Amino acid sequence: MKSLKKTSLLVLCLFIFAAGCGGPQDAEEPAESAAPDEATPASPVPQAEAAAGVPTDEELKASVTVYRDKWGVPHIYADTDVAAAYGLGYAQAEDRLADLFANVRTATGTAAEVFGSDHVESDMAMQLVQNVKFSQEHWADTPGELRALSESFIDGVEAYAAENPDEIPEWAVELEPWHCTAIGRAMIMRWPLGTVFDDLKNRQEKPAMGSNEWSVAPSRSADNCAILLADPHLTWEGMAVFYEARVHGENLHMNGFFLLGSPLMGFGHSEFAGWAPTTGGPDTSDVFEVKIDLANKLMPKYELNGEWKTASARLMVVNVKGGEPVTQPTADTELGPVVEIDEDAGIAYVGASPYFGPSNLYQQTYRMLTATTAEEFHSAIAMNEFMEQNLMYADREGNIGYVRAGKTPVRPAGYDWNAPVPATAETIWTEIHPIDDLVSIVNPPQGYMQNCNISPANMMIDSPMTPDKYPGYIYNVTWDVTNPRGKRSTALLSEDDSVTRAEAMAYTMDVYDILAEPWKSALRGAIDTAGDPYMADETFATVVNRILEWDGNFTVDSMATPIYKNWRLASNGKADVTAISEGGTLPPDAKTVLLDILKAEVESFQVAHGSVDVAWGDLYKVGRGEFLYPAPGMDFGGSTDGPNFSESLFDVRSKEDPENPGQYIAYSGSMATMLMFFHKDRIESYTCTPWGQSGDPTSPHYADQAQHLYSKRELKPTWFTREEILAHKESEKVLTIQ
Repeated sequence: MKSLKKTSLLVLCLFIFAAGCGGPQDAEEPAESAAPDEATPASPVPQAEAAAGVPTDEELKASVTVYRDKWGVPHIYADTDVAAAYGLGYAQAEDRLADLFANVRTATGTAAEVFGSDHVESDMAMQLVQNVKFSQEHWADTPGELRALSESFIDGVEAYAAENPDEIPEWAVELEPWHCTAIGRAMIMRWPLGTVFDDLKNRQEKPAMGSNEWSVAPSRSADNCAILLADPHLTWEGMAVFYEARVHGENLHMNGFFLLGSPLMGFGHSEFAGWAPTTGGPDTSDVFEVKIDLANKLMPKYELNGEWKTASARLMVVNVKGGEPVTQPTADTELGPVVEIDEDAGIAYVGASPYFGPSNLYQQTYRMLTATTAEEFHSAIAMNEFMEQNLMYADREGNIGYVRAGKTPVRPAGYDWNAPVPATAETIWTEIHPIDDLVSIVNPPQGYMQNCNISPANMMIDSPMTPDKYPGYIYNVTWDVTNPRGKRSTALLSEDDSVTRAEAMAYTMDVYDILAEPWKSALRGAIDTAGDPYMADETFATVVNRILEWDGNFTVDSMATPIYKNWRLASNGKADVTAISEGGTLPPDAKTVLLDILKAEVESFQVAHGSVDVAWGDLYKVGRGEFLYPAPGMDFGGSTDGPNFSESLFDVRSKEDPENPGQYIAYSGSMATMLMFFHKDRIESYTCTPWGQSGDPTSPHYADQAQHLYSKRELKPTWFTREEILAHKESEKVLTIQ
């Protein structure tokens, strides 16, 4: 085993799936090379036999009806859950077959051999946590009814592939039902892996993985119903691009967003309850220090409680398209995999997490989906299989609830669990905290709550969830204390004691900058004090007046915002941005500096665009390929609690188009928005995604939501009942399971 001196066994990217698989349609068949350490099916799907394995039991012989609405979203109806899963698999393949195979590649740690070196780190991560091994083991222990769902789902995918062999990518792998588990486990691994490597480096600051969620109790709802928002902010490429569907079987009734390659919903609502996740949660993972003996590097030994044991050494191998295979040794201990070795000190650092073993998330999700009472739903989430998240929920009985969820080890006091801890009989944990130990609340007296990646103490005015009531590693607030989205949500919800449907939608799609007024005030003060010579320039005066008259919203037609944003960002390090954001008064020389910065930005903008008469939507676009439309909302990037940081609730992050300098294309932010109203007799919900349902550039649903919904900040109804979809269907297809 190769020894390393204070270097990680892999350089973990916290967003190991955020970059996605980057254009699977352009990938070529991988060159022959050594197989990875974990045996992974990598042979192309036999096109003539793609339908093999269709269920033969009489109970699986059924028909499935797939309606498509005007947005191309599938509405699947079947008499059994198994048949409904078949329809969902078929629909996912019909919309995004190549992306589904790409997710399998990511989950099995074989993406780099198809998509290139950008995926080496994610492949190494999957091999480090042995995603194939544990997913297969989990599959063997999965209850029969859940196994049947995955089997039927895969059969549906293969049925479509058999009908459309030309759509099967050359690099496709032969699908297995356990791949559904592998995809789910791969998605949740980004959080415990991130925590492990944070501990290794003793980092307290994390990059933001933003999302919004809020809920309103019936007492503060104009329609006397609970309201829940789910609004994840993730990249729009790769595994995190969820699949929207409505699915109706016998017991399963799912409306929301699915991981591509999974038959069970990730978030949204059933016929009874709904839930929304945002990043944040207890500390679920650790790094332990153990003594190591590398005299025999093929059979390294480590000391645990005074006893020397042999680690299971293995070589991780990642095949890389267009390059040589990347190899990396590691070893597995009783506590977890070795992630770093300090050979000089004779110390190995071992990553430990309850998530690194088999997972029962599949079972928990099924129980959440089939719960018909608040007690059943709470019992399901009490399984504690959900990744470390802020989990918010609501139901038709009018309850709203929150738990800072995560499979959290019971740890002794007196150690810094944000850094490596010596492995001793006292520190090695063996128990997991029950849900009642975690930060949680049900039906808060305030009648509302929000968690936009912020501390539980800031979820509502006078929040009872304060850090003094919990162990530090359970409360676990470091980087997520507060942010502009949390402040804006609290202001809107706390000041509205009767939230209407229209107001809830407006709050969901809100594009207001909470720092607009402080910066306008600073500009006004600078102009009043030192502005006369500057305002003699007609163009400069036009820009100033636009900013001062602006309402603070980043709408597509605003001509104030393009230069305003540039001015704000250019002020970092030059102006006292902290004083401005806090509403302080600037001294005369600081006011002149502020005006000089704005003057330079006006001149630069004129050179770049030929005029200052340019609207936000002229420069910032949403869509893909040749289908681009004006994009509202904004995210300045950078620290979420920085004094000059801005982001809107409807969060849209853009990057410059390399082919068109000065133009920006949205790539991250609000991407699977769902607003839910829980009436006593039904659930009414609305959604919006940034592109469209289909991955086919020739489909009318490739970017229709970008044009007609996202660009206009509108939501579409989900039409959750058969009567509703029949009144709005675009197409109907009946599938027969032979």
